[in-house]
Amino acid sequence: MEPVPRKGERTRGLINPRLARRVAITRRYLAIAVAVGIGSTVCVVIQAILLGLIIEHVVVGHGGVREAEPFIAGLAGAFAGRALLLWLGELAAHRTSARVTSTLRRQLLIGAVARGPVWLAGERTGELASSATQGIDALDTYFARYLPTAVLAGLAPLLLLAWIGWSDWMSFLILAITVSAVPIFMILLGLEAKRHATEQWAQLSGLAATFYDLLQGMATLRSFGRARDGRRTLERANEEFRASSMNTLRVAFLSSLALEVLASVGTALVALFLGLRLLNGGVSLGTALAVLVLAPEVYLPLRRAGAEFHASAEGQAAAERILDVLDEDEPTSAAPAVHRSGASVVPDLSRNSIALSDVHARYPGRTIPVLDGVNLVIAPGEHLAVTGVSGSGKSTLLSLLLCFVDLQRGTFRVGGIDVDTLPTRDWRLQIAWVPQHPYLLRGSIADNLLVGDPEATPRALLRACSVSGLSELIDRLPNGIETPVGEGGLTLSAGERQRIALGRAVLRDAPLVLLDEPTAHLDASRELLLRESLSPWLDDRTVVMAAHRGGVLGRIGRTLTLIGGQLVEVPHQIDARS
Repeated sequence: MEPVPRKGERTRGLINPRLARRVAITRRYLAIAVAVGIGSTVCVVIQAILLGLIIEHVVVGHGGVREAEPFIAGLAGAFAGRALLLWLGELAAHRTSARVTSTLRRQLLIGAVARGPVWLAGERTGELASSATQGIDALDTYFARYLPTAVLAGLAPLLLLAWIGWSDWMSFLILAITVSAVPIFMILLGLEAKRHATEQWAQLSGLAATFYDLLQGMATLRSFGRARDGRRTLERANEEFRASSMNTLRVAFLSSLALEVLASVGTALVALFLGLRLLNGGVSLGTALAVLVLAPEVYLPLRRAGAEFHASAEGQAAAERILDVLDEDEPTSAAPAVHRSGASVVPDLSRNSIALSDVHARYPGRTIPVLDGVNLVIAPGEHLAVTGVSGSGKSTLLSLLLCFVDLQRGTFRVGGIDVDTLPTRDWRLQIAWVPQHPYLLRGSIADNLLVGDPEATPRALLRACSVSGLSELIDRLPNGIETPVGEGGLTLSAGERQRIALGRAVLRDAPLVLLDEPTAHLDASRELLLRESLSPWLDDRTVVMAAHRGGVLGRIGRTLTLIGGQLVEVPHQIDARS
């Protein structure tokens, strides 16, 4: 089996091996680019030879156009063949670019959704959005412009020099010496350009992330009178990006200048020596013209590859970032992956117990585990409260039950079956989850409630509103349940957003309900009303609730406290108000 390229692995060849592994069409496209490069180079040689023969026939042989018609027809055929090959190469390039960009976007979206909110909370939304849009779009330049010219730069000079060496050895020596210096300059300047391009992309991603963060927090900044500080932060990020862009352009212009000087000097020397030898009869007119026509063609692919490299560097840097994100999705240790798959049928959570044994879990980049030897058995229909101070691991325990967090050690079973062997999607279908900070989509209240069950009936929607305490809010709104809530639910209070999340859970109608601080944004009176409306719905379900205090929602069978990553049973419910 072909070794799997990993994050940080040095890229070899024209196409990043990690990119080729994820998008198989890139290898096929490389073969097409090689075939087009060889074919177009052969056409160039034929054009130069026939053009030289035609001019020699007319000037030296004093022949007419009629006698040169076979050569002219061959020249036209060579032009047409080269045009056709270039058209096929462009077509393949743009189709490959479209396939690669759409595939990478789809994989990035699927990976982000499958990893869940725990991973997303550690990422900067603006940076990911910039990579998935502008960064992937920059790959179009890489596939449509740089890659064809890079293939041509590796093939065309060798083929052209081979024919020139067979026809005129002196011109071959001049071109070989000058052309051999081009790759040296390209490597030295290319490495510097790639470093600057990577820095430029990092600055652009940081600028996008900063802008998005400030946009989301603008209301908070204004309320505390810190909007001007946010503007200064954005100005600093913009200035850093401007400086990085100017450095990248400086290197690009320098490399273009070096390649142009080498090409001009080499072509001039070839023309000079051909002219002197033509006067002395050391070379025929047809050969001299053919070599002179082909001399700039030797440098042209190298010059174009150097110019397009800078244009494509942004796309390559963005692709590296996206591939790093995607490759993090794959397990690199013995720990079970978050994205599990299997053929087993998920046991019914309304009839089977959930058992955690000696569970250890920690977040990437941290050495101290959040859960350190947790042992817990949740019986069907049990109502369990998990309390503890902020940061003690309550939300992590819920994320573990949702398969958003990996186990470093221990077992997680349901009905005696390891959850690692169960299809993650089927497992989550039996869970209704109310996060501490729910996210609302841009749309109406009904649209956001239907996230819990897209096929819910109007009657089910009304019941969910009643159980979650939304009915009072909906009655006060001008358009009722069809009232838009804005991006992220900005038009609603935190408590109203929490009740919409509870409504989603009611619509899902799952046997296991996970509640993360469900009443954190409610005052005492609304909490009491919500408890009265939710309690009958929760009675026949298994409930695990994370809260700073126990007993905030109806009956609680057990109350456990997380201390130092371990669960300690509390003999009686703790209420911070008492």
